[in-house]
Amino acid sequence: MQSLFLRTKQPKILNQNHSHQQHRFYRPGHGVFGHLPDPPKRVFESQGGLTPESAQRVHLINAFRRYGYLEAQLDPLGLRNVEK
Repeated sequence: MQSLFLRTKQPKILNQNHSHQQHRFYRPGHGVFGHLPDPPKRVFESQGGLTPESAQRVHLINAFRRYGYLEAQLDPLGLRNVEK
């Protein structure tokens, strides 16, 4: 059994397609408490994008940056050549 509050605050309405949907708690107008403006559709417009070849190059560069130190054979102090 629904409470009186839920029945009065959330009435079901019919839209143009005659399907049920929940009614909003607030009026969707500018200057009305609870109004949320629509998010921007597109903030950044891509000018050209990457070609598949350029995308592969970027991927390779990022792989060297991320994992290159694991394969590097660096010994700036020459400690490997010291005989024990």
